[in-house]
Amino acid sequence: MDIRPYLAPIFKWWWLLLAAAALATGTAYFILRDQPAVYTARTTLMIGRTLLEANPSSNDFWLNQQLSSLYSDMAYREPVQEGVKKALGMTWLPKYVVKTFGNGQFIEIDVIDTSPERAMHVASELANQLILVSPGSKEVNSNNEAFIQEQLQKLQEQIVATEKELVARQDSLGGLTSAHEIEQAKAELRTLEDKLSLLRTNYANLLSSSKENITNILQVIEPASLPVRPTGPNRYLIIALCGMAGLVLGAGCAYLLEYLDEAIQNPEELARLIDAPIVGYISDLGRKANASLYVARHPRSLMAEAFRTLRANIELQNLDNGPLALLITSPDTGDGKTSVAANLAVSFSQGGKRVILVDGDLRKPSLHEFFDISDRRGLTDVLQGKLSVEKALRTWDGGGLRLITVGDEAVLPDLLLTAEKVENLLCELKPLADIILIDSSPFLVSDAMIFAAKVDGVITVIRPGYTSREMARVMKERIAMAGGKIIGVVLNRIPLKRIGYYGGYRYYLPYGYYEKKKKREEDEDKKVPKKSELTFSGK
Repeated sequence: MDIRPYLAPIFKWWWLLLAAAALATGTAYFILRDQPAVYTARTTLMIGRTLLEANPSSNDFWLNQQLSSLYSDMAYREPVQEGVKKALGMTWLPKYVVKTFGNGQFIEIDVIDTSPERAMHVASELANQLILVSPGSKEVNSNNEAFIQEQLQKLQEQIVATEKELVARQDSLGGLTSAHEIEQAKAELRTLEDKLSLLRTNYANLLSSSKENITNILQVIEPASLPVRPTGPNRYLIIALCGMAGLVLGAGCAYLLEYLDEAIQNPEELARLIDAPIVGYISDLGRKANASLYVARHPRSLMAEAFRTLRANIELQNLDNGPLALLITSPDTGDGKTSVAANLAVSFSQGGKRVILVDGDLRKPSLHEFFDISDRRGLTDVLQGKLSVEKALRTWDGGGLRLITVGDEAVLPDLLLTAEKVENLLCELKPLADIILIDSSPFLVSDAMIFAAKVDGVITVIRPGYTSREMARVMKERIAMAGGKIIGVVLNRIPLKRIGYYGGYRYYLPYGYYEKKKKREEDEDKKVPKKSELTFSGK
């Protein structure tokens, strides 16, 4: 599976990703640079005495879980908060968090503040206020604790005395012989046993009321200490996360822009629109180079090699080696069809072919500008019968390339261009050439349809990132309507930074088809024919 189409928007809009990341990190930096450091003070309380008992019961743990939830909620209530404010002389409290852990056996209070001292004092006082509201606090039980301990001591003494008396009575029972005395002794034993049972019950009840046995009680096991290291904000982490978020946002915008963009972006998308092979990949060398005969000036360049590949792909489709008439067109203006037609004609000429290049764009001719020749006479004169084909041909550089420019542009193309005239023109041209290339107008107008119906094949020029999908679809439908056949597609003006993605050029590099020095280009420029070197055939 080729993932390049899915990554193409990232590489195309890389600057947008970087800009979004830079903006996000810059904004985060300017916001965080003035933010003060934050400190966290922590104190921990234990509920009840379950962990101090040797044999705690499951009921004790369950009760502590319920109490921890209640105390955690109580810490946020107004009585506790007002108690802290009053105790510390404050009018407001910093942010704090109260949570339970250890299966509900502990309560942890975290106070977050820019002042470490204030955070420590607030955490300590919050714990103190929770202890004050608990039934087992020292202030609540201090008045009764001494009395309870005194009563427990008395009950303990009475229990011991009663047990001794009960043992003594049981020992004396064996020496009695009278039935009356025995019955009286048994009654006294029952009285002592009831007394002992009552004393033990009172002792147990009073013992459960003592401070040491209260289960609903809070005690501090980890007092709040002065924090020395700030816990936030983590500037580096926040800035990094903001940068990553900026990259994600930039990537989302890139994919959104690609989704909203109606232009053809990649060969896979083109293959779904036009059922024809891609026969050429032409790079974008800038406005000046794109509007020139680059292949003639730099025959050993990558551009020239790309046109040689295009030429070879076209020749492979003409196995009978007969004269071949091809239409070079595009869906819209600005796709670079004229540049492709001119340089392809030069490439065929360099390959030893007899080539005739016809400027069939009667509405906006520009082929004469590529070859730096006049446009006084040409195709319009031939179609009107004012000039023969032989006299309209112009030989370029004394070689195998001849041209027919448009000529008089004052004539309306709709009245001049007909299927019969185009057919007659091709019949006259085919005996004179091995290949005929016609640079027609884009398929925005009907002129190209007339040429498409009479030529042997159509080469469409598509500019990635520029040619719209709708225009390409309409062009395909019109060619099919005219009875023409698309034999190949040329991807033109591909950005150099993306040429490897579209294919083609990366395979040429190992063979050395590139310009090593600028001097070579300058030397080859001297070989380009001038206007004075162009001659009319037959003269």
